[in-house]
Amino acid sequence: MYSVQPMCDRLCSGAVPGSGLIRKAALPALALLSACAVPVEPNVTVRHIESTESAGNGARWHLFLFDPSAPRDLDTRIALARDSVRGNPTCRWVGASKDEIATQTIAQGARYSDTVLAAPLICEG
Repeated sequence: MYSVQPMCDRLCSGAVPGSGLIRKAALPALALLSACAVPVEPNVTVRHIESTESAGNGARWHLFLFDPSAPRDLDTRIALARDSVRGNPTCRWVGASKDEIATQTIAQGARYSDTVLAAPLICEG
C-alpha cells in the first residue's frame, strides 16, 4: 500500500522550505482523499495468472486469486490487484472500466466471484 505518511511527516517537520503553507493547504485535502480510497489490506497474498483471452492492444486478461476464506468486495479486490501489479516491474495495469472488470470476473463463475478478479494487464517477458 502506498502511504502519504512519510510525505506528511516531512512537511510537518518543516524539512521542506515553505512547508507551512503546504501543510495548511494540503493536509486537509489529503485527509479527504484518503477517506475516498479503498484501504489495501496488509500482508495479503495476491497471485495472478495470464488467461488465453486477449484484452486488446497487446493486453491479456489475468485472473487474480485471493484467499477463498476471506471474500472481498469488487473495489477491495481491484485495489489489492492494482497494488500487486505496482510491485511487479514486468507488468502494468491496462485501463478497463469497472463494469468490464466485473463482467469478466463474474464470467469466472458465481462460486468464485468474491475470491477472484479478472483484469487486463500487459506483462513483458
